[in-house]
Amino acid sequence: MDYRQIINAIEKIAPPELSEEWDNSGQQIYCGQEEIARVLTALEITDEIIDEACRTGAGMIVTHHPLIFSSLRKISTEEAEGRYIRRLIREDISVYAAHLSFDNAERGNNFRLAQILGLENIYRPGSEGEDICGMIGYLPRTMSLKEAAIHTERALDLPAGRIRMVDGGNPSISKTAICTGGGGDLIDAAIKEECQLLITGDIRHHEAHNAKASGVSLIDAGHYGTEKIFAENFSAQLREETEGSLEITESTVNTDPFML
Repeated sequence: MDYRQIINAIEKIAPPELSEEWDNSGQQIYCGQEEIARVLTALEITDEIIDEACRTGAGMIVTHHPLIFSSLRKISTEEAEGRYIRRLIREDISVYAAHLSFDNAERGNNFRLAQILGLENIYRPGSEGEDICGMIGYLPRTMSLKEAAIHTERALDLPAGRIRMVDGGNPSISKTAICTGGGGDLIDAAIKEECQLLITGDIRHHEAHNAKASGVSLIDAGHYGTEKIFAENFSAQLREETEGSLEITESTVNTDPFML
């Protein structure tokens, strides 16, 4: 399939205007191919992901996490990013990152997480013009915090003991905010919207105290735990957009760097 057609299809799914200035969604590496037969979707770039792309014959990787941010000042093989860039160019593999552009997309990461958790009556927090990443909805039934944690663990197929909780003092939980990845920035919106629970990842110590003192319980399911849904979701939508003109494979590599 023509490279530009692939980019157009990707940007219909994850419109660039849904990103933010500090982010670097978009083309990361272009190796000059006019035609690409196979694409691999993956959460991020690692050596294992590049190995997988080589095995599957992918000429392009579509990731969620950008490999290159605007803060990059040099490319050195003494650093991980530099090694990855060198390998990708040598293997003739282009890279596109759909980061905040997909988080905020109509059927993006946050929408998919809400679906997986069975949230009902979902909507985006904030008023018109506000850039708040996440969704708000209602659990399929009223739950205790422990029940909500078990529900999240099972829905996301997480290892036992991976979830951390903060008890905001709500014995019955229904209204819930969610944000994939690191969603500590959503705590203030969750408080304003009178949510009883926020499900996200990467909660910091002081964010946890703020939520607890404000009566919002937290479930920290991890950055990887809440975003590993990317590859399958993006692949399904890209298949729809390309109508069989492109071979698309979801990565099967677990890139979670943490161990229990």
